[in-house]
Amino acid sequence: SSVGTLVHRCLELVAQQGLAHWSAGRVAGLGGAWQRWLQAQGHAAEEAAAGASQAVAALQTTLACEAGRWVLADHPGAGAEQAWSSLGEAGAVHHVIDRVFIADGCRWIIDYKTVHLPEAELAARAESYRPQLARYAALFRDDPLPLRLAIYFPVQGRLLEVSSI
Repeated sequence: SSVGTLVHRCLELVAQQGLAHWSAGRVAGLGGAWQRWLQAQGHAAEEAAAGASQAVAALQTTLACEAGRWVLADHPGAGAEQAWSSLGEAGAVHHVIDRVFIADGCRWIIDYKTVHLPEAELAARAESYRPQLARYAALFRDDPLPLRLAIYFPVQGRLLEVSSI
């Protein structure tokens, strides 16, 4: 969705520019620009306004919560929206990993999901992305560091680790 794309791009910018450059006030001030961008993507004015509000809320939730700040913090080996390629049965396969970094002696691979779900459904939804995370993990099969895989839900400010692959 366009709102999901907007949130992903903003999370990438925060990770690249650093948390110190992103305040709740700065994020709130971007709502109008985000609404215009959504309208340029073909959304009606009312829908664009709602989408911009959702994006602002998701980013503000992320910046206000410990898990979100940890995911976006400056870590060794960090990358955001990194493109990777692997060789599959049908040729080259391209992957884009939302966030990867090293923390606590492990390589973390984190994917963002901008869904609106009740808290009780988040764990099952995170688990449903196991195949995607397994594909990403395979890119690091020669890495000596242990891998930890997680889904970050910016709308809810929740980081849920997916059990070992």
